[in-house]
Amino acid sequence: MAEQGPLRPERVAVYTLTLPGLKVAQRVAEALPGSTLYLAAKYRHLAPSAVPVEEPLRDLLGRTWSLHDGHIFVMAAGIVLRAIAPLVLDKRVDPAVLVVDLKGRYFVPLLAGHLGGANPLARYLAAALGGEAVLTTGTDSVGAPAPDLLAKALGAWVPDWKPLKEVSALLVDGRPVGFYSDCAHLGPLARYPMVRLLEAPPWEESPLGVEGLVLFTVRRPPPLPFPTFLAHPRCLVLGIGCNRNTPTEEIRREVWGFLEEEGFARESLLKLATAELKRDEVGLLAFAEEAGLPLAFHSRETLNAQPIPNPSEAVFRHTGLWGVAEAAVLAEGARLLVEKRKRGNLTLALGVLPLALPEEALP
Repeated sequence: MAEQGPLRPERVAVYTLTLPGLKVAQRVAEALPGSTLYLAAKYRHLAPSAVPVEEPLRDLLGRTWSLHDGHIFVMAAGIVLRAIAPLVLDKRVDPAVLVVDLKGRYFVPLLAGHLGGANPLARYLAAALGGEAVLTTGTDSVGAPAPDLLAKALGAWVPDWKPLKEVSALLVDGRPVGFYSDCAHLGPLARYPMVRLLEAPPWEESPLGVEGLVLFTVRRPPPLPFPTFLAHPRCLVLGIGCNRNTPTEEIRREVWGFLEEEGFARESLLKLATAELKRDEVGLLAFAEEAGLPLAFHSRETLNAQPIPNPSEAVFRHTGLWGVAEAAVLAEGARLLVEKRKRGNLTLALGVLPLALPEEALP
């Protein structure tokens, strides 16, 4: 299965300034292994493993804001709002911020509910500590799926965030929104009354009865006559074979040209795969490093065990392999999308790894 994004922040700070808040803060920290507990220095003897704090909260956050991707405050919301105000930038980069009351009953996300993971974190802590998550984001409040949270769960890249507001507003209003994916199983979304699951790509078959679209696709669709939130999950596997000493420049040109001509988003490319005998292929290694993509090597036995559609006797006579590009895709557990294409000194094939929506991403 393709890599998917974590929904909850992983580097979490927990803050408390009062004695009543300490017990709750300790329970929160215990529920989040690896978290850091900051508390007023006068209580340091009660929690020796915590980080004692003497400066004002605003000054402390100037030091810790970028060290953590989640901040949980066991204190009044007003104190927190005043302290974080100078640090807030954009929903795409802000960390998760939660406040918790001094009795540990309510977990309230204040910032970055979806992309920062504050809402999933609140739900998790409420379940772990026996409290209640108080979610105020529109989609969560009305029980509608959140496109940005789903994109994060799928590890997807979003080329344009502007349509999110309009599409989310349609979902909150209960208007019909079409959801389509060529790489992820969206079946769980069928339970939401405002969701229309599309079987065909909306750029090939015009969807009826929808007012907006959410697309999780490995392809580059044309402009569509609906408000459209588009995201490219990283789940494509490129199988690649090449002649000995093929230069990096040619590999770069042919790989990107192949994806462009076949209509796929390069942002959906997750990894490269090839034969073990290419482990010392300098141009291929350099391209993988340049593109920031892992390169998997498969043995002759593994590749020859794959049921490829286009075996080659010529390749077998030369290398002992019935094929490289298609076999490498299948060896990664991917479904073949594009059978092998010969491009200069390269042979390329493309496959997709399956994705599933985690239940945690759904309201």
